[in-house]
Amino acid sequence: MLHNHYYLQGNVVSDKRIYKNMAIEIKDGKIIFIGKKDTINNTDLPIYQVDGWICPGFIDTHIHGLNGYDFMDRTKEGFYRIQDGLPSFGVTSFLSTSRAATLEDIKTFLLLSKQVVAEERTGAHLLGVHLEGPWINQKYKGAQKAEYIVDPVLEEIQSILHLSEGLIRIVTLAPELPNAVDVIKLLHEQNVSISAGHTAATYEEVEQAIKYGLSRVTHCFNGMGPITHRNLTISFAALDLQELHCEIIADGFHVHSKMIEMLYKMKGVDYITFISDCTGTNRLPDGCHQIGGKTVYKQNGKVTLANGSLAGSSLTLDKAIQFSVHNCNIPLEEAVQMATYNPAIVCGMSEHKGRIAVGYDADLVILSNDVEVESTIINGNFVFERSE
Repeated sequence: MLHNHYYLQGNVVSDKRIYKNMAIEIKDGKIIFIGKKDTINNTDLPIYQVDGWICPGFIDTHIHGLNGYDFMDRTKEGFYRIQDGLPSFGVTSFLSTSRAATLEDIKTFLLLSKQVVAEERTGAHLLGVHLEGPWINQKYKGAQKAEYIVDPVLEEIQSILHLSEGLIRIVTLAPELPNAVDVIKLLHEQNVSISAGHTAATYEEVEQAIKYGLSRVTHCFNGMGPITHRNLTISFAALDLQELHCEIIADGFHVHSKMIEMLYKMKGVDYITFISDCTGTNRLPDGCHQIGGKTVYKQNGKVTLANGSLAGSSLTLDKAIQFSVHNCNIPLEEAVQMATYNPAIVCGMSEHKGRIAVGYDADLVILSNDVEVESTIINGNFVFERSE
């Protein structure tokens, strides 16, 4: 459905609130008016009545793949397929996410990301890159390949930063590694968000790293030491240190629903971002699959290696919101905030995306009353509509 000027009418979810019976005027890909539906100015325009929820488009800042494709396959076709597939899950923007690999493969991934950004094609917006590894701890490598995990070298990271030309938004690393403090300083100076992940860091090591620019925790509680009552790990630091922003995989496999609820109660809505950590298995049937150069096993939505270790997820952000609302006692309006405005901030796009507000991009998702994706709008265009 293509219209460059029209109204949406219905209940709006934005800015941690629900606004009933609203009208949104969209023109040339932007939101130009919001008000009560009885205040619309131009009744000659098309009006689309929504029986559900009008939300900002979801933004996934940690996603490796979708629908059988993976960014580290290092093909532009893979990027395109992921980009085109995301709107069916309500995702209008994302960060392409890497994993531990050779320096050459990481540079290829960065070059492809740059090319796709420059093309400005249809589909979900690629807003930048999240580098997850290879500067992580072998002890908590999870599904990352051990042979590619290395300690950070300042010169290599400088070359990657130079190549990326400002495209890197997040770097996940283990702050306890040799040279990590110098790397954190460098990344912080370059306005890159530094996230602790796949790490054996202690509470004290996390406190120290925060002084130099550490600000986030990657897939909180996964790939790190557990919460214990004597030796405090990063899992406790994530709960206790308010300045740390936490990613969470809300699928019930990676983190128990009650643990997600506790994180929400302790941190509050502004310090949590839902991520998918999807590895491309979301629509694959149960069984054995080759994804991202690894053999993985999918069973009832859970994805593991042969040894039973979790291997990313088959989650999509729409399902994360559903799970958090139905199982974690998180209100819809706050769950939506964790998948929209909060990730927009780390992408440097919070003045354009992540809210339903005048002047913002018309990137929107329409949810049914039971929180299923009905339609997705990008740049004002309906790019996905669920068939009955």
